[in-house]
Amino acid sequence: MSSADRTFARIDTALKGYLRVLPEGSLRPLFNASPAASGPQLSEAAQDALPDGLVQYLRSMNEKLNSILALLTQQSLQEDFPATVLIHDISGAGLRFSADRDFRLGQAVEVVVALGNQPQNLAGTTGVLIREEEHRGHKVWALEFREMREAEREKIVQFVVDRQREQLRERHLSPSS
Repeated sequence: MSSADRTFARIDTALKGYLRVLPEGSLRPLFNASPAASGPQLSEAAQDALPDGLVQYLRSMNEKLNSILALLTQQSLQEDFPATVLIHDISGAGLRFSADRDFRLGQAVEVVVALGNQPQNLAGTTGVLIREEEHRGHKVWALEFREMREAEREKIVQFVVDRQREQLRERHLSPSS
């Protein structure tokens, strides 16, 4: 079964995204995501061999470097992707967003979605605008993903599954009305 034949779960959300209009006839992405892994990890044996203070120091340095990378990534995104968008819902097949500018149906765009605060929580893809809707007085655009690396789709699908789990837990833990 190809990616186009699959059906994906969709969740409502409020995520920040960055978008750029692609040149006519192009679906070549500019954004290249870093690997999903957070970098090399020390084995338990290696951690046990190091003094506790050094392990804490290395963890602290790793957190600071992640923060610096996040700031640099955000600055780069704002330069390369001039339109900031608010993503209203997302699935492995597409998303709906609003922006402070107009687009046209059939227009090819590239979008980068911030699934979290760290650079490895960004997912990028290209797609085509397939629908324009009115929602609470604002234009909302539907984007169908076209050219997408499987690793990027997996990040989005995992994000959707995690949010669905959270919603189920919240419903289960909340008192019945």
